[in-house]
Amino acid sequence: MSWLVQVILPYLLLYKYGAIFVITFVAAFAFPVPPGTLLMASAAFASQGYLSFFWIVVWGSLGNIAGDNVGYYIARKYGKRILNQIGFRKILASEKYATFEKRIQTKPGFLIFITRFEVVSNLCVNIICGLGEVPYQKYIVYESIGEIIQVLLYCTIGYYVGDNWPTISALISKFLLIIIVIAVVLIAVFWKRIWQRTKARS
Repeated sequence: MSWLVQVILPYLLLYKYGAIFVITFVAAFAFPVPPGTLLMASAAFASQGYLSFFWIVVWGSLGNIAGDNVGYYIARKYGKRILNQIGFRKILASEKYATFEKRIQTKPGFLIFITRFEVVSNLCVNIICGLGEVPYQKYIVYESIGEIIQVLLYCTIGYYVGDNWPTISALISKFLLIIIVIAVVLIAVFWKRIWQRTKARS
């Protein structure tokens, strides 16, 4: 997505913290733009005195958290209604699905936390947690901690590498496929365990 970064970067320079909030919000809620790359770029500008490292972390974290929460809320409030309308009514009304909901509500912490570091799995897990009606108190704690650490990580890298952030970003992008595969495997294992326990209890 280097072309997308090139398109967004001028807006980042022009609108600063407002752009950081909007970019991270959109990435967390709806569209997998590369927030990590743009956070690194922002922090690199902070190392040159153009932006404040502190406010980048604040607005980046707020944008991520707000986007996650909107995605979770929409999935929780409207997700089942949409699935019912497209033919999943029997599945949602089944005893197995009820058991599944109880299972996903019990220990969602690790899944929520680990997926904050990869944008596609982040979007998917927000929807999963909303559909599964994970208690909001649990969701917001693990989601917020994960997002703040993720923002701090990217910003710290960007701040210390300075003008070399494009090279580091390219290096990270080379390993992005591995990160995605690991995230998918973790999610698959999580779902498999829940499904096995659901079948065992049904």
